[in-house]
Amino acid sequence: MFGQSLILDRYRVINEAGSGGYATVQHGYDTRLKRDVAIKCIPLSPAEEAQARLMEIESQLQGDGSLEDEGVVDEPNAIPGLEEAQTAAHLSDANIVTVYDCEVHEGVAYIIMEYVEGMTLTEVLDEVGDDISLDMVASVVSSIAHALKVAHGKEVLHLDIKPDNVIINKQGVVKVTDFGLATLMDASGCGTAGGGTIGYMPLEQMREEPLDVRTDEWALASLTYEMLTGTNPFFADSLSEAETAIEDAVLVLPSRCWDELGEGVDDVIFKGLGPLPDERYENVSAFANAIKPFLGSPAKGRRQLEDIVGGEEPEEEPPAEEVEEIREPLLPFVDRIGVRGASILMKVVSLAGVLTLGTVGLLNIPLNPYSVFGLVSDMPILFWAVLGVLAIATAIRPHIGALAVYVLFAIAYFMNGAFVLALALVIVSFLWWFFLGRKGNAQAMCGLVQPFFGGIGFGGMGSIAAGCLLPVGQALGSSLFSCFTALCLASLGSRNVMGWNMLINGRFIGLDIQAVFLNVIQSLGTWIVLLTWVLAALCYSVFCLRGSRGFDITGSVGAAILLVVGACGYAFFQSLGLSWTPEMFVFLGALVPGAIGVALALLGVPDRARIDEEEWRAISADY
Repeated sequence: MFGQSLILDRYRVINEAGSGGYATVQHGYDTRLKRDVAIKCIPLSPAEEAQARLMEIESQLQGDGSLEDEGVVDEPNAIPGLEEAQTAAHLSDANIVTVYDCEVHEGVAYIIMEYVEGMTLTEVLDEVGDDISLDMVASVVSSIAHALKVAHGKEVLHLDIKPDNVIINKQGVVKVTDFGLATLMDASGCGTAGGGTIGYMPLEQMREEPLDVRTDEWALASLTYEMLTGTNPFFADSLSEAETAIEDAVLVLPSRCWDELGEGVDDVIFKGLGPLPDERYENVSAFANAIKPFLGSPAKGRRQLEDIVGGEEPEEEPPAEEVEEIREPLLPFVDRIGVRGASILMKVVSLAGVLTLGTVGLLNIPLNPYSVFGLVSDMPILFWAVLGVLAIATAIRPHIGALAVYVLFAIAYFMNGAFVLALALVIVSFLWWFFLGRKGNAQAMCGLVQPFFGGIGFGGMGSIAAGCLLPVGQALGSSLFSCFTALCLASLGSRNVMGWNMLINGRFIGLDIQAVFLNVIQSLGTWIVLLTWVLAALCYSVFCLRGSRGFDITGSVGAAILLVVGACGYAFFQSLGLSWTPEMFVFLGALVPGAIGVALALLGVPDRARIDEEEWRAISADY
């Protein structure tokens, strides 16, 4: 093993994962980033290799007029199709197999991709046979449609959607692979005609006419038809026969193959399979939306696929005398709680934020004087009723509870004379909710972390949560919202955005909140803290893009350092430049959230947070 050569001086081959007419796929190990990868090796034709060398020579001669003696390195962009593969490397989605790198060396194009442990859709269909369910079909179709929507948004066509290019991992998540590689495969001289696969290519692709998103739509419709009927009538031995099969095919009605499938599905499928692009839906999303009502539950289908792909053969029970000696390895905490456990934890944190804000808001709004059964004279019935409704709403849908409690808090501001601040809180809260908060449990929770943790002196926790759980754009938006809520809560009396002390400042009746707000925003120390919060969220989230534990930890450490820098800057300006050393409670207010962020990275939480939307929708349906 130690003498084994490395691909591109970096990747050690573990075994061959698969092979086809144009390429082999190796299961490899990245010796630099310490992770498994899939390496697609595509031999290039001599003509393509010569073209690459010629273009590189011309490029060097145009540069300084000399040619190095060390040999000519293949120029990747000289290979038709590799540019598309490099573009595909910019696609980032849970339903797309990530492309890490694309390189050409010694006549071979190497595509370094995410290694997915699971089964291809071809293997799954062979295994389930007639036992396939409409739920499984729904999960596959919705996932592929989502992946294509993301790619088409980046102007990347797939052009080779087929069961072999769809992989289902052990968690039942459907992933599409080989984005942007169809042209490259054809350029190798070994690929299928037109850069696609007969049976999944529409007429315009076989005839080498201009292609657009409707080309991929036809392929998805063909794949859907195959899953529903068990056959693909467009298979043929040649392009001419394939054209005839499309133009003259006698298709089985999919609705006749299922008792529970409505006849309307036939029109949807046949429109998606229109011979001419103008006869089809305008895009993949339109096709997916049209067929969705006829299929099953994507969430249930994902769980069924998880059982098929991730299921293990039952092992024989060991003899009774050996049971005591067997000890199952203890899984890391983040793996043991699972996705549903994570969802419950998010709802618990969200509930803490909602109850904190709801309690403080209600305490500062005149309520019905009648008490609960006369037992608690200072806690009226309306107080408990509203708080109960907020709690129930948050337990069902955190984003609903979040929006409601921020509106409630704005009402408390309004009834205490802070009219401008109340209006600003309503507007900013709604914008956050509309563009971010309602997108999922994680997004809603991140908007509620700061009020609760800020109430106990750890206001920077909102930015740490956003950086850990959310993609870069969402992390930025969430951290900015945390900054705004921190300013509002600091105006209740603490004048410190790092912590507003819910026990001391819970009652603000009679306080000139807007005057305090103006005082808070005039402090340079305040803006130093808020700036470091935003940078911390961005630092954490950007490093998590790499997808490796080392980068996650690096990002979390950088975020922690930024929080401490913010605390020191706050101390400097509050002391009028006399000291950079913050008070103990201010220092801990920055150190504790940073330490929590590092702990989350060590547990691998950022990796688990980047799961597909369908899985979160499944969680929401169950809880």
